[in-house]
Amino acid sequence: FADDKVNEFVAKAKEADGFVFGTPVYYAHPSGRVMSFLDRAFYSSGSAAFAFKPGASVAVARRGGTTASFDAMNKYFGICQMPVAGSTYWNQVHGAVPGEACQDEEGMQTMRNLARNMIWMMRCFKLGRESGILYPETETNACTNFIKRSDTLR
Repeated sequence: FADDKVNEFVAKAKEADGFVFGTPVYYAHPSGRVMSFLDRAFYSSGSAAFAFKPGASVAVARRGGTTASFDAMNKYFGICQMPVAGSTYWNQVHGAVPGEACQDEEGMQTMRNLARNMIWMMRCFKLGRESGILYPETETNACTNFIKRSDTLR
């Protein structure tokens, strides 16, 4: 797509030091909009824009589905060699209407700790780069296909 917000995001992502992706929870899962956006962003850029940059996901719900949403969004990080920033609990807050999530004291504490951890990780990575510490070598030549074709079984 030529005129697309995902393209704009990926261009900016190449310059970013880390990422926090958030979602409201609908039907015990992240919103379709955020999942579609992340699918397209991560697929279109490969790992070039994301590798070795800290990532975190945040979920907000009235009641349930936050851990499933948190888990679904964190999967993008693992496949793109992104270290995952954690906190003192799962990165979730609860609230049913705008402003109510701010009343979730434990959730807000978790978010503050997550922010501190993200800042710390990004600073560590920056110091590492400045000190000449190279990122690990990435192997990419193996590709296993588990489909057995009848012509190869002879």
